[in-house]
Amino acid sequence: MQVQTSGRNRWDVFSLFDSCSSCLGTLAIMGVFLLIGGGLTAWGWTILQNARASATWPTAEGVITASEVTRSSSEDGVSYRPEVAYDYQAGDQFHTSYTIKFGENSYSSRGRAEAIAATYPVGQQVTVYYDPEQPSRSVLEPGVSGGSYIVLGVGLFFIVLTLIIGPLAWFFGDHSS
Repeated sequence: MQVQTSGRNRWDVFSLFDSCSSCLGTLAIMGVFLLIGGGLTAWGWTILQNARASATWPTAEGVITASEVTRSSSEDGVSYRPEVAYDYQAGDQFHTSYTIKFGENSYSSRGRAEAIAATYPVGQQVTVYYDPEQPSRSVLEPGVSGGSYIVLGVGLFFIVLTLIIGPLAWFFGDHSS
């Protein structure tokens, strides 16, 4: 952005600031999306690491104390979640936990959620995998599954999309101010 003054070119600082307001808006939006993506990625990484670690956790015998399917709805639609509670003893401590597996635990299909809940009827004896460093954290289905990658994948998608779309939006934006 140059202006003619007395036959010489110089930078017009005020025009530069006017055009940067759209740049700052783009950067602010990119920052928000990068923060969301970073948070989801960190959370997803934690889920994945817990899933990996759970495959080697010690086991205890447990019993299912509750098993049902809950329904929740939002603007995005309806989802169904198998809700399973189980009691177990790790060492001399008794615990109640609710985690079936690390990762995908909510489904768009009621039938899928009911099928999972049906595998854990009340009163059934189960093998519980518990964290030896935090015995109150446990899971019924240890290890990594496809669902263990969902949150991590969404977070990385936010980051990559922001790093591609953000610069393109700025590059093709209106800089004529």
